[in-house]
Amino acid sequence: MTSLVKTEQLQKLYRTGNVVCEALQGVSLDIAAGEFVTIMGHSGSGKSTLLHLLGGLDRPSAGTVVVDGYALHTMNETDLARFRRRKIGFVFQFFNLIDNLTVRNNVELPGLLTGGLGRRHTAAVHDRSRELLSRLGIADQAAKHPWELSGGQQQRVAIARALINEPALLLVDEPTGNLDSASSQTVLDILDACHERGQTILLVTHDPRAAARGERVLFLHDGNIVTEIFEEDAAAVAQRLAELE
Repeated sequence: MTSLVKTEQLQKLYRTGNVVCEALQGVSLDIAAGEFVTIMGHSGSGKSTLLHLLGGLDRPSAGTVVVDGYALHTMNETDLARFRRRKIGFVFQFFNLIDNLTVRNNVELPGLLTGGLGRRHTAAVHDRSRELLSRLGIADQAAKHPWELSGGQQQRVAIARALINEPALLLVDEPTGNLDSASSQTVLDILDACHERGQTILLVTHDPRAAARGERVLFLHDGNIVTEIFEEDAAAVAQRLAELE
């Protein structure tokens, strides 16, 4: 399979005065196009740092990161912003929706920003948002505002928004962290359906049930990938995570 994400000896250091924290200590990974990979690790292991580097939200201290042919470690801020809009879909734990916009407007905004406001492009974005909202089972919520929705519905809006520009890579950070078990199941089922359509997904989670949805689970510990497992159930994932304590 074609490689979509590749890092080599990726490092990230944070300095506070004379204190240096090594969030990542030389991470090398390869994610194929169309793969569903999950990352687990205890708090402080470097999960979110890695996600931010792969999404162009932060810069590495050393090493290389290439996503869909773009060498992020060489790009300036303008190019990184353009890359994020066109190539990356972000789904966060706290939804990050804009409360004074309707559901439809929240979903469409990244599409309109990416392609300009030409009539043909705007019509295509409207069609794409309707298709996504229908596919995710929230078409009837399109005219509402985020504060009128349940947590599970808000996360579905966030996923639709992340998919509006047909991203090469979907980065998902703790998508079930604020949801009840039923809503969590729905969101994970939606991610599975996206994967079945060919979407490449990298999911960061503390939840073994969520991690087990991936074809492969990577375990981060003290800024390093220490092991990985393939096609295991939630109990096996939880056991492997416990071994890192």
